[in-house]
Amino acid sequence: MPRILLIDDDRIIRKLVENFLTGLGYQVTTAESGAEGLKIVKDVNPDIIVTDKIMPGIDGFEVTRRLRREPKFANTPIIVLTGESELEDKLGAFEAGADDYLSKPFEHKELAARITALLRRSEALKAAQSQVNENKSKAHITAVHSLRGGIGSSSIAVNVALALQNLWNMPTLLADLVLGTGQLSMMLNKNSSTSWANLESIPPEELDFPSIAKIISKHDSGLHFIGAPSDPIVAERVSGETIQAALSLVRPRYQYIVADLPHNFSNATLEILDIADQIFLVVAPDMASIRSASTALNVYKELGYDPEKIKMILNTPFEFGGIPAKKITAALKHGIILEIPYSPKEFINGINRGTPIIEANPEGKISTQFELLAFSNSQETHQSIPPANPSHSWHRVNNHLNLFETPGQKKKQKSRTRLLFSTG
Repeated sequence: MPRILLIDDDRIIRKLVENFLTGLGYQVTTAESGAEGLKIVKDVNPDIIVTDKIMPGIDGFEVTRRLRREPKFANTPIIVLTGESELEDKLGAFEAGADDYLSKPFEHKELAARITALLRRSEALKAAQSQVNENKSKAHITAVHSLRGGIGSSSIAVNVALALQNLWNMPTLLADLVLGTGQLSMMLNKNSSTSWANLESIPPEELDFPSIAKIISKHDSGLHFIGAPSDPIVAERVSGETIQAALSLVRPRYQYIVADLPHNFSNATLEILDIADQIFLVVAPDMASIRSASTALNVYKELGYDPEKIKMILNTPFEFGGIPAKKITAALKHGIILEIPYSPKEFINGINRGTPIIEANPEGKISTQFELLAFSNSQETHQSIPPANPSHSWHRVNNHLNLFETPGQKKKQKSRTRLLFSTG
């Protein structure tokens, strides 16, 4: 039953119109002044508003202007009843934000016909907007996580994010959530003056995208990133709710988001793990790291995460004495999707120079493995359909996996199976 809010200071008109519209099946709520109408409108939540123009205090034009400033009623149909038929009066109704006007005296049937037309148009707009929202893609979120620091999680996050950006040339965001000690800005050689700290004074419920856009920096590759606060004391004031609200607002504007997570299960970490499409669990081939990974896997299980969501990456930060990958997978009962060998020169140079491996040596073996990892964990639609303007990165992956036929080649068998990568 459509809800109508009727605002008119004339008691007789209110009663007559209410009786007529109620008889047609509408649910009618009346207000005898503009002030009363504005007071009860949120409780009524009308599908359409009919307001008289001339009323003591707040007139119908002002009622309309105020309602249009409220996001909730910005698109609610409004009909203004005017006592005059002058063109200037009619134009005033439209300038105030009304959808239609009707001059007094009027036939009740005409009012009903205009209400029906506006409601039909409003429903069509809502349906169209709903379809747009359904079709609007949300970013595919990759969370890079480890309960042990110092084993290359941040380097992996940076290179995966750059690989996604280079592969698809689509909006990609890298978020440094290791608040207070995060180094992603340094790794990208970008000393941004903004970070999550710029949002600490804004309540999560008051966040909007323009506020968040101010803290998003851009790398030369086109990758967007949000850096961590440099001051740990300030970082403590950035709440998990703020981060969650911010990512919810930016998610529809990106195709991919890579989040470098703290080495814990804090509320902020859990918020991201919950919404992540996949989790890259980083482990090193030593007992301390393996125990940490076991703890993480147990927590993931208790949280009800799909095992397919967790992808384990083995990174080797030391030269000798590492536990073999087969023993690690047997102990953890979880497969390894990527093995990164001991590569001090590539990783340390990347950090010291602010040039990640995938940029410093895009044709190198480790860069190729990051590209393959990014591709195999991209959105299904992107994997299955070649880009209109394929990048060098995409061509390298395509040549390696033989996924698609290119000019001058015989047709190759397409394969999108999950791969176990090894740089060894």
